[in-house]
Amino acid sequence: MGFSKKQHLQQNIDALRIAFKLEKENRKATVDERLLMMQYSGFGGLKFLLNPIENEIDINNWRKTEHDLFPITQELHQLLKENSEDEKQYCRYVDNIKSSVLTAFYTPPQVIDAISATLRESGLNIDKFLEPSAGIGSFIQSFSENQQSVTTYEKDLLTGKILKQLYPDSNIRISGFEEIPEKEQNSYDAIASNIPFGDTSVGN
Repeated sequence: MGFSKKQHLQQNIDALRIAFKLEKENRKATVDERLLMMQYSGFGGLKFLLNPIENEIDINNWRKTEHDLFPITQELHQLLKENSEDEKQYCRYVDNIKSSVLTAFYTPPQVIDAISATLRESGLNIDKFLEPSAGIGSFIQSFSENQQSVTTYEKDLLTGKILKQLYPDSNIRISGFEEIPEKEQNSYDAIASNIPFGDTSVGN
């Protein structure tokens, strides 16, 4: 089955809707809610999200082949507006999405499990593990199972919300890795990540 932009975006919307709801209700996710949030995969490759969306007439500026994606993109923006404290926060969410269109491609779990297994089999004593660009936390899942202390950074605001709801008991920081406190530098036993290298910044 090929890549479906509409399905990809719908899964992200559903996951974000749950994360916003959990945040408002101040509770942990149910098993079913957690499974739905784990379908979140960021907005990488969804370039149509860069198109104008403010008015119905904006659809005329979209490719005809992507007109069917206009309503679901409106749904995304409506969700963000309903869950933003003000216009400034809404704009920050939108800016994050636009930046992540070019950078958000998550590492397959099989790759992460292989990295985790290799580190364990190396004989290294890993008590403290750092993930500088966490995504939805596959490294947390892999290393937490072995009782290591895991600290993660995720700069994208929306991905960070999902991450915090998936792993509410983990040390998750929604900020850039460059903000790590000086006292923590050189204090981790292992660092592993699949950072989206490039010259595109993720806004705050």
